[in-house]
Amino acid sequence: MEAKMAAQPKEYFDIETAAKKDSYLIDTETLAPEVLASKFKKFSGVEKVFYLTMVVAALVLAVGLLYVKTKTLEVQGNTMDLRSKISQETTRKTEYDQQILDLTSGTKVLDTANKADLKQNPSNVLKATK
Repeated sequence: MEAKMAAQPKEYFDIETAAKKDSYLIDTETLAPEVLASKFKKFSGVEKVFYLTMVVAALVLAVGLLYVKTKTLEVQGNTMDLRSKISQETTRKTEYDQQILDLTSGTKVLDTANKADLKQNPSNVLKATK
């Protein structure tokens, strides 16, 4: 029976050694940096430009998505602030309307007139006609 070696830390193995010692389930066709570099060297100029363009496009899309997400969050924050201000102004308007109704109610006016010893005289009220 063959004695198995204890697994060594990953940094001590290259891909071929790891595959031979069966320490890691690493396929020689994986996306390891060495494999990618060797495959990239075999590409033609057009293929290199194509793949580099794809990488740049992916980076631009990622940055664009982050920018859009940031702006969306900013707009949502501004919207919440505006809704809060609108709600406060609506509440204030409602309070003012209630105060106006209280001040102009018939009983309030009559009470104030009676306190000032003013009397109601219906004979001097003009009626509108067409």
